[in-house]
Amino acid sequence: THSLPMASDHTTHPLVALVALYAGALGLKLLLLPAYRSTDFEVHRHWMALTAKLPFDNWYLDETSEWTLDYPPLFAWFERLLACGGERVEPQMLTLSAVPYVSAATVAYQRCSVIAFDLLLLGGAASLAVSLAPAATQRVKPRAAAS
Repeated sequence: THSLPMASDHTTHPLVALVALYAGALGLKLLLLPAYRSTDFEVHRHWMALTAKLPFDNWYLDETSEWTLDYPPLFAWFERLLACGGERVEPQMLTLSAVPYVSAATVAYQRCSVIAFDLLLLGGAASLAVSLAPAATQRVKPRAAAS
């Protein structure tokens, strides 16, 4: 296991700053949970629907909505993964339609999935920060005076 390198008495360890930044962003996202939604919500809802309802060969050919899938396949598979959870929360959100579908459960699911994947990203960033922490952040023993 890795331990956090010690920072000097007057600095904050980068990992602590990273967690504090995430906590602030999380608070803001939670406050916005019931607030506005942009067309991006419908775009991503539609992409979840088409990856859940159509075979892979048709993902980039679907014209049910103006929001055609135009991202690389890895991202499309990520939308498919999100659709698996969305189907459990509210199956109607995965309806392929030119008419936008909006519900409180759909918006909450989309926002919470962003928060969950932000946490996953934070975990990866924290792990990387700990493993790459420079020796300079560790307490340095004073050098003996040269004679």
